[in-house]
Amino acid sequence: MASESSPLLAAPPAADQRDRARRDELKGYVFMAASALGFAANTACVKALALADMPALQIVLARSIGQLALGLAGCAWYRASPLGPPDKRAWLALRGAAGALGNALFFYAITVMALGDATVVFFTSPVFSALFAHVLLGEPYGIVDVGASAVCMVGIVLVVQPAALFGRGHVPMRGALAALGGAVSGALAYCVVRRVGRSVHAMVHVVYFGFVSLAGSSLALYAWQQAKRPASSYEWALLALIGGFAFVGQVLLNRGLQLAPAGPGTLMRNLDVVFAFVLGVALFGEVPSALAVAGAGVIVACTVAVGLHKWHNAR
Repeated sequence: MASESSPLLAAPPAADQRDRARRDELKGYVFMAASALGFAANTACVKALALADMPALQIVLARSIGQLALGLAGCAWYRASPLGPPDKRAWLALRGAAGALGNALFFYAITVMALGDATVVFFTSPVFSALFAHVLLGEPYGIVDVGASAVCMVGIVLVVQPAALFGRGHVPMRGALAALGGAVSGALAYCVVRRVGRSVHAMVHVVYFGFVSLAGSSLALYAWQQAKRPASSYEWALLALIGGFAFVGQVLLNRGLQLAPAGPGTLMRNLDVVFAFVLGVALFGEVPSALAVAGAGVIVACTVAVGLHKWHNAR
């Protein structure tokens, strides 16, 4: 019952919910931008280790150990079961497998390509995520998505500059294919996180990713590559930092994906490309060619177009 002490103009519950949703969405964008910086620092460490002849799978293993340990510690801190809800475990396993495969392929690409080139090809994933979002989340997939996918392939050609078209290859084709495969796997992981929703704590995603990646990289390293003992404290420090930067980036990304819509969230993820080119030039002297920059611009434009299109349709 209203009284003289009651507010004259109470905010409608629907308005409160909209304000809360907008605040959550803004937080999601901030988290994703911060995660981009963490992942860029992570890839710079990967590149430095690759230049020291550290096997790619050993670098993946180091990241996996760090992420799994920190993820379990995070679950204990927040009192969240690392196994997640029983009805979500199959999805979490798929998220872990897709993320682990995408990460391994991306790390390999970094070892054989310039940091900026590998990153920009890997970050075609939003174009693929639009397709997976259609299948897994029921989001529309229309002519804009199809057109962006086609134009994005042109951008990849400009970045890679295959020998069949340009006389000599700008980057190893195996590296480009690995980065592209990582993009597809990463897109699937991206949409599975959104499919699972807020019912699963972000730390649980980190645990599944770390565990599957640890198991897979250990077996693959044993089968295909020879482990190398770090030759200096510098290399040990880089291995440790990879796990730390990846953990921070992964936690912020998972939380950002849960708060921000898939479309606009891709805009924040493009900051990874900017950071990667800057670090590639500043730390490793990898100055991109004019065609590579043009290709990067085409790819970023396509992912932005897809993001804005999704955002417009969702409003």
